[in-house]
Amino acid sequence: MKNLKNRRWIWFFSLIFCSLVAFTSCSSHVDAIANLKAGTGSQFIVLGDSIAEGYGLAQTEAFPSILSRQLGVPILNKGVSGDTTAMGLARLQKDVLDQEPWLVIVELGGNDFLRRIPIAETEQNLRQIITSIQNKQAIVVLLGINGGPFRGNYYELYQRLAKDTKSYLIPEIFKGILDDTRYRQDDVIHPNAAGQKLLAERIYKELQPLLAKATWPPALLKYKK
Repeated sequence: MKNLKNRRWIWFFSLIFCSLVAFTSCSSHVDAIANLKAGTGSQFIVLGDSIAEGYGLAQTEAFPSILSRQLGVPILNKGVSGDTTAMGLARLQKDVLDQEPWLVIVELGGNDFLRRIPIAETEQNLRQIITSIQNKQAIVVLLGINGGPFRGNYYELYQRLAKDTKSYLIPEIFKGILDDTRYRQDDVIHPNAAGQKLLAERIYKELQPLLAKATWPPALLKYKK
């Protein structure tokens, strides 16, 4: 009986220790994000493709609109259907850098995969997009475009980019969405309304540690919860 009690106490303290380690690891990761404490800019922006635009749906059903309502913060939706990373880079100045960004969600890469653009070119474009945004003292949230039909080396690509640039990665955003008929359109590559809602909820949840530690700019402080 005594040995059983001892084992229970060992199990209990091991659980507490593991929880503390996990919390500290997560906290340290967030603390390392570039421009976390800059507190400059005035806009929350999504730079993306048809997923952000809400292809086949009303704009209010696209994940940036849903996320905006969840956070209670205005979000500029700069999603353009069909955009590759090169196209996103080409309009970066006008759509993002000139808009006084504070936090930018980058949702690009899916069309590169579909068009079989060399992954090295995709990486170069994304890296330039990320560093250009960070040079404006803004925070970059990188959405991992992998899962569903988007496979290959894309998982490692987004992991590497996030680590190298100290951007905030939300990985495998399509996992359980584009590979589930309940959440995708008939074309297989676009979420339906339910899928967009699930995507927004996923991003909202993953953003919480970042938003809690980030320094909000004066222009957006009234929206901070």
